[in-house]
Amino acid sequence: MENLLKDKVAVIYGAGSIGSTIARAFAREGAKVFLGARSENRTKKLAETIVREGGSADTGLVDVLDKASVDAFVDSVIAKAGRIDISFSATNVSGGEQGSALSEISYEQFALPIMHYTKAQFLTANAAARHMVKQGAGVILMITAIPSQVPIPYTTGFGPAWAAMEALSRTLAAELGPQGIRTVYLHSSGSPESQESIDQTFTRNELVEQRMKEWKFVHRNLVGGKHPTLEQVGNMAAFMASDKAGVTTAAVANITGGISNQ
Repeated sequence: MENLLKDKVAVIYGAGSIGSTIARAFAREGAKVFLGARSENRTKKLAETIVREGGSADTGLVDVLDKASVDAFVDSVIAKAGRIDISFSATNVSGGEQGSALSEISYEQFALPIMHYTKAQFLTANAAARHMVKQGAGVILMITAIPSQVPIPYTTGFGPAWAAMEALSRTLAAELGPQGIRTVYLHSSGSPESQESIDQTFTRNELVEQRMKEWKFVHRNLVGGKHPTLEQVGNMAAFMASDKAGVTTAAVANITGGISNQ
């Protein structure tokens, strides 16, 4: 541990594979971590793991799609820790019909990930920013995936959703930068260990298996089959949230292994 985040207060939404990995990475680097999610059991287990590993973690129930719930959670963090230095929302979408062609789904299915991701990021970022502005410092992190920039079939509304998040991150940077707040999005090609999160977004039909083979073929030819491990994603997030990346904002941390050149 290099203590990249010593004495920092980090709020992390979501206790799935990405949220858990980044929470543990932040804690290892010295941050006091506050975990917010809809699953009390999952967040408590994660907090217990972080404490066993020598870190600091607290938990709270929060619905990232409900402004009052997000605001109440952030207020509780302020009451306990006095500040928020890092905000990261890693909540996932259940549904969205990945694996289907656009011609096979309804507008509602297409719009689901766009509405979910943009609302969650908007609410959590704004809740944190209100306190960060008073502090004159803070970092807002997001995570997106390659369909936001690379044309990949059968990703339905997820590519537009992630592209919107990236635009939101840049807009927040422009507006909040003068107040000392940075925004960065981690741009990932997906990690093998995050299959559970990926499965939540997929439809189930006879074509999915063949379409997944097409995806793997594209990935293999572009990056030699190498994808970032969850540990590498966590390490990148910790660095970008640290003062060592203090001039990095309105920026992308590219961990796609070369699939995307952005």
